[in-house]
Amino acid sequence: MNITYKLLSSVSFQEAHELFNRGFEGYLLPMNLSFETFISKFGNEGLSPSLSVVAYDGIEPVGFVLQGIREVDGQKVSWNGGTGIVPEYRGKKLGFSLMQEAEKVLMDNEVSIATLEALSENRPAISLYEKCGYKVVDDLLFLSANGALDHQLPNLDGYEIQRIPAVHAIGSGLFPAIVPWQTDPSNTPKIGGEVVMITKDEDVQSACLIRKKYVFGNETEGITLFQVSENGDEDVLNALLAYALEYDKPINRTTYNFLKGNGRVISLLTKKGFEETPVSQVFMTKTY
Repeated sequence: MNITYKLLSSVSFQEAHELFNRGFEGYLLPMNLSFETFISKFGNEGLSPSLSVVAYDGIEPVGFVLQGIREVDGQKVSWNGGTGIVPEYRGKKLGFSLMQEAEKVLMDNEVSIATLEALSENRPAISLYEKCGYKVVDDLLFLSANGALDHQLPNLDGYEIQRIPAVHAIGSGLFPAIVPWQTDPSNTPKIGGEVVMITKDEDVQSACLIRKKYVFGNETEGITLFQVSENGDEDVLNALLAYALEYDKPINRTTYNFLKGNGRVISLLTKKGFEETPVSQVFMTKTY
């Protein structure tokens, strides 16, 4: 092999799209995105062609790392939004050198913390990332519950439910700074994110970050839960979840890349009928 590297910005979007689909061919969760979905992925997920790397064997593109960077509390945080190698080049130790090349881009851009997620079942990928200096921070759960979970919502007893667009939570400190990339308030506004808070005397007791699926004028079809910030007691937290996830409605509810470390929230959700799905990931970080 004669491996060289270029930035994705030097490749046409058509070539990048073909490489992306080939790079995920045959994986545990293979992806075959349409051209339009692939293009929108960069804007929706904060990825950048000028930060992403493509590996070539001669003139043939054979692998890639998609990357994005955002600033959090004065430090730059990166995300690996996808590492893929075409089937013919897997098992040839290309992954390590590809990650090293991607890391050079992060270092050139003064990244302080690098983050990524990997499927829990994909032990070879997790081992590769550990070899590159990443550490597993937490497990990420995809819970699910369908149908009405309560006949009626609990009495608020002097508390209030407030809702704001997710964009208003950016930089507020309402949620932790270092979390799985797609669960951050700065990402969810692009997909209709909303913050639901339970307050008393204008003091936020607990808050959660969600996305609702609905068509204006119609009932909610589904809700995705990304994060929960706990400050109140268990009854207050349970009330927040009931209102935010609309326990009284016959809808679909899921969590997305939800940190297992939020044990009390997971326990409350499980008691209400949420179950783990077959999919789970690990959240990994590397500090420079």
